Amino acid sequence: MYQFNRWAGVPREKIDSVAHDMKGLTRMYYPVPTRADVERMKQNVEPPVVTRFLLVRDPFDRFVSAYEDLIVRPQSDNYRNLRRFIFREVYGADTPPGSNNEKNGTSGDDCPVPSFSDFTEFVLRRPNVLDPHWNTYYNLCDPCFLEPTVIVKLETYDRDVAHILRLANVSSDADNYDNAAGQFEGYRLNVNHHRGSPGGNGRAQRNSTTTVDRLAELTEAQFERLYRRYELDFRLFQYDASHYFALYRTD
Repeated sequence: MYQFNRWAGVPREKIDSVAHDMKGLTRMYYPVPTRADVERMKQNVEPPVVTRFLLVRDPFDRFVSAYEDLIVRPQSDNYRNLRRFIFREVYGADTPPGSNNEKNGTSGDDCPVPSFSDFTEFVLRRPNVLDPHWNTYYNLCDPCFLEPTVIVKLETYDRDVAHILRLANVSSDADNYDNAAGQFEGYRLNVNHHRGSPGGNGRAQRNSTTTVDRLAELTEAQFERLYRRYELDFRLFQYDASHYFALYRTD
């Protein structure tokens, strides 16, 4: 999102100042294409050819990240209020049974944080709540219709973006691209401050145990239902879920 805003001529200082709503700033310059727009792009075989790409990540890493960023530490009233809807769906009340808030009433930040199990149960029971942060990629992006030229994986982000830049014959900020190494070192804004400690390039280091630890809080039945929800994403983008299933495997 940073790079797209830079291509639109937005100064870096302005991008820094609205880091909490990077997508909103981007949409001012790049409106959401319609399906008819995409059809025209797909038929465009003469130069300049359109490069279509998706950015994906491990489906369970993404799901846990949505819980940590939006439910545990919500940055908006919408997600703070969602806590009560989660409890209402799972327990039939605005707070979990036996909590002090149940007796005294609660609102806003006073609402207790739903457990990861509660959040998972809410998402599984309410497939009609299609929040883009935890909606499946196949439903959100319709990759079979889009037919992307490149699939960028967060796990190999710099390499994949460098490939897109070469393929589309566009350049990034001069200080972000190493022509000799063919690597893209994106300018990253630390929006989710709680997600790990910054690495040497300014990006939060990925803590692979966090996802496993969170999934271990689920029952085996919940885990299997959650995997079925995201199974097509695992299969479409060739992510291996065997280490997650190992959590519930008994010898």
